[in-house]
Amino acid sequence: MSGALAGLRRAWGEFVGPEATPVNHVLTAATTLAGAVAAPVVASRRGADTGRAVAACLLAVDLAGGVYVNNTRACARWYERPGQGDAAHLKFAALHVHPAAVAWLDSGAVRSARRRVPGPVWAAAHYGYLMASTVMIRRFASRRRPLGAALTVGGLVLDGLLGPSPRAPWFAWAYYPKLLLGHAGASWWSDDDLRAAPRP
Repeated sequence: MSGALAGLRRAWGEFVGPEATPVNHVLTAATTLAGAVAAPVVASRRGADTGRAVAACLLAVDLAGGVYVNNTRACARWYERPGQGDAAHLKFAALHVHPAAVAWLDSGAVRSARRRVPGPVWAAAHYGYLMASTVMIRRFASRRRPLGAALTVGGLVLDGLLGPSPRAPWFAWAYYPKLLLGHAGASWWSDDDLRAAPRP
């Protein structure tokens, strides 16, 4: 049991960053819980069956907590630590195939007047934009902060142009701030913050 608890603590520490403050821990848990509760309620009210409501919950568990924690100093320093190169950032982004899950979540929904393209096209556009933006931020590392912010706004504009998800209208507002503003760009934090000695 103690081994499992130690493994859980280690996994949590790597999720929030070893330098996370007590406030970081509380807010990460709180935002994760809020997403887990709200997302399935929204999806169900918009016609999702039980399986899709559960999928909405799981998406929100990852994204709602992630949008907060990935923008903290502790998390930014953890993902920018020595040995974490561009390949690690690209792999992290590539694993976030969430647009495909949202397209499935929306299948069978009454198409919103704002949704202008079929689900597979919508998902491919979001995922392609994420990957291209991550490459650009990492390629021009000296401009990572303004690029992270600008490309996050671009993702929200893209969502508006394509039409937001009928059952997860919050999706882009968590996906891009988590992955571009936060993970790829560490846009809230200067180079000095990222290189500073650990706080006591």
